[in-house]
Amino acid sequence: MTEMQLSLINFPYREMLSNIFQDYSNDFEFTASGIFRKIVPPLCPECGHPMSHNGFNTCQKRHLGGANVGKYLCGACGKSTEENRDFWVNLKADFLGIITEICTRLRLNHVSYEVIESIMGYLYPRDKDTIRNMVQCAIDEMDIPPVKNIQFVHYDEQHPKAGRNQKYRLTLLDSVTRQVIADELYDSKDADTIESFLRRNLDTQKQIFIVTDLYRGYSDIFKRVFGNKVIHQFCLLHLNKLIVNDFPRKTSIEQELIKYRLLNIFYDREPEIEFLSCLIEEEKTMKQRSDKEYKSWIKEAKNAFHKFVRDLELKRRRENKNLKQRDYYEALNNFKILKMQSDSFMISVRKRLAKIEELWPNLTAFYFVDNAPATNNPIENFYSASLKTHRKKQLEELGIKEQIKLSALKKAGVFGRPQKTLLDAFFMFIPFLDTG
Repeated sequence: MTEMQLSLINFPYREMLSNIFQDYSNDFEFTASGIFRKIVPPLCPECGHPMSHNGFNTCQKRHLGGANVGKYLCGACGKSTEENRDFWVNLKADFLGIITEICTRLRLNHVSYEVIESIMGYLYPRDKDTIRNMVQCAIDEMDIPPVKNIQFVHYDEQHPKAGRNQKYRLTLLDSVTRQVIADELYDSKDADTIESFLRRNLDTQKQIFIVTDLYRGYSDIFKRVFGNKVIHQFCLLHLNKLIVNDFPRKTSIEQELIKYRLLNIFYDREPEIEFLSCLIEEEKTMKQRSDKEYKSWIKEAKNAFHKFVRDLELKRRRENKNLKQRDYYEALNNFKILKMQSDSFMISVRKRLAKIEELWPNLTAFYFVDNAPATNNPIENFYSASLKTHRKKQLEELGIKEQIKLSALKKAGVFGRPQKTLLDAFFMFIPFLDTG
């Protein structure tokens, strides 16, 4: 243990000083005047002659104080040396490490470097270029833990712009752990790029279940990469979005009913269908009246229906439930009924039913694999949190890559609770603010 020569000034900090110098042997001393040195000067590294104490050098850090480290002088050859200052380096590293972590957490939450600079003005002033270098170095040093035992994978793409240049973000997400398998930025998303991305980040020799949106080109790419070891599921959420887009924004009650019958194929929409069915006959009557009366009626009816749908959604949220998913035979039966009646539907609905029939194996693959996901919701939620839509055109390429890695690190649980506060680190400098 380093010998402490306490004074009236440093006496209150004896315990703190003991912690700072705990890794040093009892060959060292911390003098009453605040100098850290060896009690007995070392031998000269040049001639081996015993050296003598020769004052000190001060290690300073703006706003944090300074530490005095002893100097030694050889009386024989005139060689001058300085005591090791690792204790001071460690104190600065702890403090600046916490500053860096604060800035990194702010970047994780999409705070700009300009705003971080202004916040740091209240804590420990740093300019934005220094902050950027600190954060990017810290991010580069952090590794994303690899995901093991990958069985179910979500794949999707995001199309951010780096200035005026279109970029393509390709992402693989593990369905079980919700961790990022791979998340990379490219200048293109052609088949060769996607194929290379998959081969590099997934084991092509193992059976895998992949969920994607309804882009048809994926199936051929997966077959080339995985052969017959892949099960490809189209996201039912994307299917439902396409169904909604097949109808005009201002639908009649009859059109709304057909829409919900299509949505009812894979999810239980019976309450909505029952509500709309009660309005069909009334709509037929109102259509025979003036346009003004019908428009007034349809507006009230649609408002009542939207309130009904909203109330159902809020009830599910309160009960922490999702929409009930139909079993395979219910889905198949609902689809067959719609298909038989398709001649009476508008052309966009007939085309959608034909597409569903064509893609049926990929839309229902999840039914035949235990615990398989049916939607790409996890990766959609990840995208909305990691690179929000309104920011996709506001970042340069480096900023996009930064957000991508920060989001992956967050998903992996790298950012835990802090082990030490900024005040804890700052208090360790108090004995060096005024050594007396």
